[in-house]
Amino acid sequence: MKLQAIVFDYDGLIVNTERPGFVSWSEIYARFGQKLTLSDWYYATGYVDGFDPGLHLEKLLGRKLNWDELGPERDRRNWELTLTEPVLPGIAELLASARAHSLRIGVASNSGGSWVPDGLQRLGLTRYVDVVITRDMVVDPKPAPDIYLKTVQTLGVNSENAVALEDSEPGCRAAKAAGIKVVAIPNEFSAQQDLSIADLIVPNASELSVEQLNALV
Repeated sequence: MKLQAIVFDYDGLIVNTERPGFVSWSEIYARFGQKLTLSDWYYATGYVDGFDPGLHLEKLLGRKLNWDELGPERDRRNWELTLTEPVLPGIAELLASARAHSLRIGVASNSGGSWVPDGLQRLGLTRYVDVVITRDMVVDPKPAPDIYLKTVQTLGVNSENAVALEDSEPGCRAAKAAGIKVVAIPNEFSAQQDLSIADLIVPNASELSVEQLNALV
């Protein structure tokens, strides 16, 4: 088998943390008589600082808002919704299969801090993962290749022997720039992005097998 490692994105790929973010911000917008659209959210999915919902809302309203009050409220609501989100279809099964095939498993995320390790633990997936690399561990986030290059280096495999699973355009571009084959699994928020750079696009991870990923490399 040429495949030696599978590298998973986290947000929007392992668990749909995009929905809590969008819904919690939509509720703030609605309070002020405004609507947050998927088109507005385009650069919020997979990008770091690609879209500032608070600034966008202020521009719509033409005035400043009290984020000392609204910010913590929005964060609490986002967390409340995040805790209800399950592992996305097929992900746990693919992780288990990868482990059964003695593959190395990494998670490469544009999130920072303890968000990803804590999330993996909460979802019961920590036992499958060998390496977690986040944006605070590299110089440039996705779509730069840094996160993926550090992940495969830490896993001890070459880029050509790994496959990345991504939900967003910047994630796909980052993996390809690192010389890694990539499978795109779009969600409702990333489906509008250009994922044509991916080597394969599937609706969910249930469509994938280790044998199929091996064939990509």
